[in-house]
Amino acid sequence: MKPKKAGWAVGKSPLKSAYFMKKQADLTVILTVWKRNHLREQIEVLLAQTVLPKHIWVIQCMQHVSITDVLKEFPDIKYFRSDEDLKYFSRFSIGIHVRTEFTWILDDDIIPSFNWIEKCIHTSREYNSIVSSNGRIIPKNDFYPERLKGPNYINQFFIGDSKSGDSVNLCEVDTVIDFPCSSYFFRTEWIRHFWEIWPVTFETAEDIHFAASCKIKGGISCIVPQQTSRNDTGNLRPSYSLDEHASWKRDGFSEIRSNVIRHFIEHQGWKPLLW
Repeated sequence: MKPKKAGWAVGKSPLKSAYFMKKQADLTVILTVWKRNHLREQIEVLLAQTVLPKHIWVIQCMQHVSITDVLKEFPDIKYFRSDEDLKYFSRFSIGIHVRTEFTWILDDDIIPSFNWIEKCIHTSREYNSIVSSNGRIIPKNDFYPERLKGPNYINQFFIGDSKSGDSVNLCEVDTVIDFPCSSYFFRTEWIRHFWEIWPVTFETAEDIHFAASCKIKGGISCIVPQQTSRNDTGNLRPSYSLDEHASWKRDGFSEIRSNVIRHFIEHQGWKPLLW
């Protein structure tokens, strides 16, 4: 195998070779593959981080795309495959088996900047929080917070999102949110809170479920850290989430998520920030 980047030794695994050169975090990264295939790009970005993960795990459901060549190129990466569509919650099931201090679960459309792991570790420790590159604040008495309402709505309640498809995720200051979107960096021990409350549905809303259950059971908040440029953003490729596979484009998406929000507020005692 030819070296892909400077410093990667011929004949050695790129993952192991990278470990000799950089500091390693006590972190397991969980990547998922469904119908998008940005896996190689995600792995290369992980190996370019200022602080490297200890483990990288890949979960694939139903093999809609082939990742065989990528897995051969990175043989130290652990691979989990299911012939059933286990949807979004499978990542949090696999997460029970993580043994590192931190876990980072990424959607298949997230490409972070080179220092994102380092920033997430610092932010999670400083605020005792789940960290994400973007997230939502729920307006008071609004069970449909992801439906746009007015020209300034995104600026107020969609925190860290890019302003256009060719932009990056940006956030002026560290901002507490009600629930994260697309990526979840957290202390592994917090995953127990996820399963202390049984999901209302397995169709969607794992992000809402995780945030609400951690807040209720552990007093753990969620935060979007400051992101000011391409050099410190949690997502360099927001355009990847605009394709035909985007979950938010599916029929019934808002209704299902509204039911989950309502359940946590009315039956589990969750109190969003503005409520």
